[in-house]
Amino acid sequence: MGHPSVKDRIEQSRHGVALFAEQSVTRLKVRSVVFLLLAVCLSMTAIVIWEAWNSRQYHLRDKEVAMSNLAQTLASQAQASIKQADTLLFTLVDRLENDGITQGQVARLERLLTAQRSELSQIHGLFVYDEQGRWIANSNGAVMPGANNADREYFIFHRDHPDRGPHIGPSIKSRSTGEWIMTVSRRVNHPDGSFAGVALVTLYLSHFLALYDSIDMGHNGVINLIADDASIVVRRPFKEVEVGSSVAKGPLFTQLLPKGDSGTATVRSYVDGIERVVGFRRVEGYPLIIFAALEKEEVLAGWREQALLSAGIVSLFLGFLLVFGYRLIRLMKQQNHVQSVLLDAREKLIEVNRSLELLALEDALTGLSNRRQFDLFILAEMGRARRSQTHLALLMIDVDHFKSFNDLYGHVAGDESLRSISAIISDHIKRPGDLAARYGGEEFTVVLPGTDYVGAFLVAEKIRRAVQQAGIAHSGGVEGTVTVSLGVCAYNPASQDRPNDLVAAADKALYVAKASGRNMSVIAN
Repeated sequence: MGHPSVKDRIEQSRHGVALFAEQSVTRLKVRSVVFLLLAVCLSMTAIVIWEAWNSRQYHLRDKEVAMSNLAQTLASQAQASIKQADTLLFTLVDRLENDGITQGQVARLERLLTAQRSELSQIHGLFVYDEQGRWIANSNGAVMPGANNADREYFIFHRDHPDRGPHIGPSIKSRSTGEWIMTVSRRVNHPDGSFAGVALVTLYLSHFLALYDSIDMGHNGVINLIADDASIVVRRPFKEVEVGSSVAKGPLFTQLLPKGDSGTATVRSYVDGIERVVGFRRVEGYPLIIFAALEKEEVLAGWREQALLSAGIVSLFLGFLLVFGYRLIRLMKQQNHVQSVLLDAREKLIEVNRSLELLALEDALTGLSNRRQFDLFILAEMGRARRSQTHLALLMIDVDHFKSFNDLYGHVAGDESLRSISAIISDHIKRPGDLAARYGGEEFTVVLPGTDYVGAFLVAEKIRRAVQQAGIAHSGGVEGTVTVSLGVCAYNPASQDRPNDLVAAADKALYVAKASGRNMSVIAN
């Protein structure tokens, strides 16, 4: 039976691996380009997103710092304006309590109040009321017979509280001028400590609004001056309906002030629902809070323009990169297709060459391996047996009286008998690692790796009996049929260095079998 040699198997594996490796390398190159393009695109996208996010946070933080600084500045301005007025008020209360007021002193007092009012532009007026709320004196020269301010919040507060400190009341409209004003008042006592009336200074809300309106706060920015009781004292943009309204449920009083007297945040307005970046600060020494805020959308408008510009530039670059990458991948795939066609053609050529090589290693008459294949195989198996210290056996087979068979029956019949004997030998060589070959003429050989001489002898006997039982007629034979003689030899590494040594030992045993009467198997000594 024909059997591929070790060299042939190695060559087949080598060619197969080479073709697979070339195709794998080509596919790997295409995948690498795809992965590289994706990695570059994803990396650049991630970097742009990260940069945009950082820029957004920077814009918001920058405006928070700006609002914090603005709140501090406005708180200082409010404190200074109120302090100046409160200082006049403190002096006035001290004068009233120490000198008292007689009817003849009223005119002199009003002149003094008028002079003091003219020194400070933020002051709307200075007023003095007795314990009944009646007007005693004012800086504005207003004459209002029967006027009484006992119903005003500041009057009620001082009447009911003995505190001597300043009191800032809610914003109101002046009864004398109709203007919106902020009230700062102090209690006046009799010598016995009882309530004697109220000294009041009123400040123009327009004084604060003029400053607030001069600050660029965008379209929806706000500046609030808020009292500790959460009522709005003044708000920019100014709306009369919002003056005095409560923001106690807004984020300033529910979230921010509980954490500290100043700070920054991004919150949604309780008044109009707009989300703003805010800064807030308490006015030192007075129950007031400055609240400055910019609309978040306006704060981020510049950032959006910058982010969109960056995104556009990166998108343009990525688009160019993707087009270039697509063309490159397409070109590589075309190259891969051409290479695959060439590799297929090469593989077919290799298959043809392999078939030709197999034909060169196969006996044309019997289909068994030829002498060349046998020589390669026995050399490889002897080396394997020597390295792994395993058994190896060899059978030499010769057809008895084959020359006389040809003479009697002709060469065609002789060839047919050789094919029949080859088929019988092949039928008894079942293992994939065994090799049956036509050694030459009417001689055959069988190589049995991993088999000792006992196992080889049993195989030899099976082949011998099978040939005899085939009943190929041969009148010149011993039994009247075609028979074979066999020499059996087991490989001995100590005495057999070369294949010829093993073949010679088996051939010697074959000679003994033929000399001893033929149709027998003999084991080499």
